[in-house]
Amino acid sequence: MLGGGLVLVVLARVLIPGAPPLYDGVVPIEPYVWLEPPPGDPGGAKGASADIPVRGTTVGLVAVATPELEPQAQVFAEPGGLTVASGARTVKVSIEPVPSEGEPAQGHVDGNVYRISVTDDRGRLVTAPAAARVSVVLRASDPAQAVATIDRFSGGSWQPLKTSASGFAGTFLAVVTSFGDFAVVVPGAAPTGSGSGSSSPSASVPVSGSAGALSSGQPASAPASSVPILPPSSGGDGLGLAGWLLIALVVVAVVIAIVGYRLARTNRPQRQPYRGAHPRRRR
Repeated sequence: MLGGGLVLVVLARVLIPGAPPLYDGVVPIEPYVWLEPPPGDPGGAKGASADIPVRGTTVGLVAVATPELEPQAQVFAEPGGLTVASGARTVKVSIEPVPSEGEPAQGHVDGNVYRISVTDDRGRLVTAPAAARVSVVLRASDPAQAVATIDRFSGGSWQPLKTSASGFAGTFLAVVTSFGDFAVVVPGAAPTGSGSGSSSPSASVPVSGSAGALSSGQPASAPASSVPILPPSSGGDGLGLAGWLLIALVVVAVVIAIVGYRLARTNRPQRQPYRGAHPRRRR
């Protein structure tokens, strides 16, 4: 039963990311990996890709992330969240760090620019309706960064997206309907020298409390989490598919426990009545 309870706790954390966990302590953060590293910072940023099967016009679950311990770029879509043209058999999702194409009008690009492309097997672009809540998640170079937006490069300039704080290590999330070049943009002028100066191997983040929201650049607290960041469920104000799945798992676990308890009682050996001679009482 203890093992079953642990499994349910893990499932609750993974399947319902909207429920903010509580943490307290200091979490060590892996240093940010740059495509074009400032002096003293590590380079060698990598991308990621995956081929997602299509059944009819429904694309399966999309969960692609760069290979760092705390992924620096991720894209998520629940099954059926992407819009594909008829005849598509697979969808290719690709995340690649690319050189920046200039600074935004407000603030500066922090960390790498990531090119996220989603195309079908015929090379046609794939999009997503806003209701599907397809999400791009990016990490800032400073793990303590609390104020930032995710911007998309479009029409020759950086366009800010509605952004929320997600997870920890200076990570942010934006819901997107199309793909392209994305970056974390923080207020102020770009730092000189070693960039943010916060991506050293000894970097750590003190955390206490639960996740907060960040909308259009408003600050929020960010909790620690060792679980890869997942976007909110697309079920709106309801439980959504993940919530109902968790409820079903809990019900199944309870039923199994009850049946097991009853079987154990049924198979327990019954005490046999004593049939020997009664001992003679002493006078």
